[in-house]
Amino acid sequence: MGVLYPRTDILTLVGFSPPFSFDLQQRQELSTLAGGKTIGKDMGPPLWVATYTTEELRNDDAVDYQAVINSLDGVTRLFEAFDLRRASPRAYPGGVGANDGVLRSVNANSKRLSLSGLTAGQIISRGDYMSFNYGTNRALHQAMESVAANGSGTTPEFEVRPFVRSGFSLSALVSVKAPRGLFTLLPGSVQPKQTRDKFGQISFSAGQYIE
Repeated sequence: MGVLYPRTDILTLVGFSPPFSFDLQQRQELSTLAGGKTIGKDMGPPLWVATYTTEELRNDDAVDYQAVINSLDGVTRLFEAFDLRRASPRAYPGGVGANDGVLRSVNANSKRLSLSGLTAGQIISRGDYMSFNYGTNRALHQAMESVAANGSGTTPEFEVRPFVRSGFSLSALVSVKAPRGLFTLLPGSVQPKQTRDKFGQISFSAGQYIE
């Protein structure tokens, strides 16, 4: 049958343990002028970067999982990833009781949006993630404030980070129950290690993919 990409099982085939992280990496630098003035420069929109460490696996299971990681062909294949600390909305563990939504509006400042198609009174909690496809890319945003949908399932506009990139389409389906971004492995980050005689762990880092 062959392996399908993006792989959707990288973070579901095994369990994970600390240390792991999921951070919005700003692509910025500081420049100091001759007079001492410091200027901040944006080198591009920020991207999500993650690190993962599997739980301790029996050797056979570790070899099996490493084969799955090897199927990504280094940095060339895509997989779905998310923040293990909040894989679903804070108010709806596992997504139960929530609806996915529709992108209703994006403010001209590109940092505020609203959703429709939610359940009446559905809560978007600060820190919740949401994802939607645009072109061949997938947006992954985090809510910067908590809001509740009205009786029709529509939220007021609320801030998200990163800013919404151009190319989106209003009425795009927005996953809030199980938001997932598209990621690739970071070069040289896969690190298998033996923890005990018949047990081991595998750690790796990943970066958000944007064409």
